[in-house]
Amino acid sequence: TAVSTVLEADTVVVVDRTMSWDATHYGSHAETGVAAPSQSWFLAEGATHSGFTLYYLLQNPGATPAAVTVTYLLPSGQPLERTYAVAPRSRFNILVNREDAALAATDVSASITSDVPIVVERAMYLDAGGQHFGAGHASAGVTAPATQWLLAEGATGPFFDLFVLVANPGPQDAEIAAAFLLPDGTTVTHTRRVAARSRDTIWVDHLHPRLADTPVSTTITATNGGPVVVERAMWWPG
Repeated sequence: TAVSTVLEADTVVVVDRTMSWDATHYGSHAETGVAAPSQSWFLAEGATHSGFTLYYLLQNPGATPAAVTVTYLLPSGQPLERTYAVAPRSRFNILVNREDAALAATDVSASITSDVPIVVERAMYLDAGGQHFGAGHASAGVTAPATQWLLAEGATGPFFDLFVLVANPGPQDAEIAAAFLLPDGTTVTHTRRVAARSRDTIWVDHLHPRLADTPVSTTITATNGGPVVVERAMWWPG
């Protein structure tokens, strides 16, 4: 079955979830629980092309139905809006690839609002290595955009491909300043504009010769004050 979980305790605890698949457990992902539901959620990462399958997972832990609006933010053109009803004390699954022809083979971010507090996660799988869902990852959404985001992990080169995903859910274009922090203490900078109500992909390996094969951390700042949402994805051969 498909299932969401609520855990309550009489003292403060920490909760994670791990999922593995196939009888041989060749794939797995994990995520930390969120402390509370919210009426707003944002997801920067997402793709439905090149063998990717993208799911949005909605949990309504409350006693009343949730009217949920998902605004799908695309690399160009107008966003798509869809509404969903999520029953009380239930979970709801959105297979993004099949929601609209415009979502069948694209990069996509999402802005999600609800009339009652809900919880939102994303799962993304890739058919690879001759296996169904040969790779995959999952993440909870964030509840608000911000003008600065910090990413400690990162690596490029012949083994890793590093992508930084930027969603701009706001009504004005966002001027983005990226600072890539290298192990020797030097920094490579990059600027770009992310159009209003859209998403953008920064393929870090190809930005600069010094970023082609290195460990790297990233700072993303929206310099014009328009808050954005940022995630990082790393993929490796196959």
